[in-house]
Amino acid sequence: MQRFSDGARVVFIGDSITAANNFVARVFDYYRTELASAHVTFKNSGVSGGSTRSALDYLEPDVFPFEPTDAVIMLGVNDSNRTLLEQPDSAERRAGLDRAYDTYRVKLRELCDKLIGRGIKLTLCTPAPYAEFLATGQPPLVGGHALILRYAEYVRALARELGCGLVDYHARMSELYLDEPLYNADHVHPNDLGHARMAECLLAAQGLTPRELVLGQQPEPISPELAGWREATAKIRTIYAVEWMIVKNYALPDADKLALVRDYVDGKKWGDFLYFEGISKAYLVDKPNERQIVEYIEREAERLANGK
Repeated sequence: MQRFSDGARVVFIGDSITAANNFVARVFDYYRTELASAHVTFKNSGVSGGSTRSALDYLEPDVFPFEPTDAVIMLGVNDSNRTLLEQPDSAERRAGLDRAYDTYRVKLRELCDKLIGRGIKLTLCTPAPYAEFLATGQPPLVGGHALILRYAEYVRALARELGCGLVDYHARMSELYLDEPLYNADHVHPNDLGHARMAECLLAAQGLTPRELVLGQQPEPISPELAGWREATAKIRTIYAVEWMIVKNYALPDADKLALVRDYVDGKKWGDFLYFEGISKAYLVDKPNERQIVEYIEREAERLANGK
């Protein structure tokens, strides 16, 4: 698989792992420093809680306006309905897991077809493994590793069928995660070291030579040059996450979205899930300024890509 072409405009599509803007920022950092003359521009279109369904919903408002030449896609963990693993084994549970898998295959292929139809080159990424066998202090969902492996195997097959690039995060992270602390306690989300390994894996798949970390070595911090772009990107990714998980209707007028989230905050409807408290309150602050934040991100991405 070759690196991104000179002048490429690369969008990353994914879930909360992508939206965290850690491995994506590390890839951007590599290109702007080691391949500065390539002038590659990056955009993060990850959505916390996102799936193939959210990715399809957000193509028109979030992805296509960027006019990408390339798309990097990593989805599957939220599509897998892995919480069914908490239930006793039964025909109903197995059928639910099979339905989730079948839906994923259909929706991922639909997503790829829509992007290819726009002339966008694809890089498919296997979902990072569910770290079932890692002792984190939180009990794992037994069977989670095998469940996500099934999704990874489909992504590998689809990449072969489409003749597109493949980054096999599942294989690489499975090799490493028992020897390195790559995950947060939830067994799902990579930590800073995990994100550094993911960036390393993507760049190596492109035939590039990032400085590979020695086993157990902590990664270098992301360049402060990207701080403004990362901070603004986090605000926009939070807006999309709230509209996916709380508003649940992107087509609503903005005034109605804000009213719905105000009601959610006033009623303290997040229960024990305090993450929703934080993102819903941030939404009320940042949603009215969405256009200005997006414009700032676009300017910063261009500035960074052009070495200014």
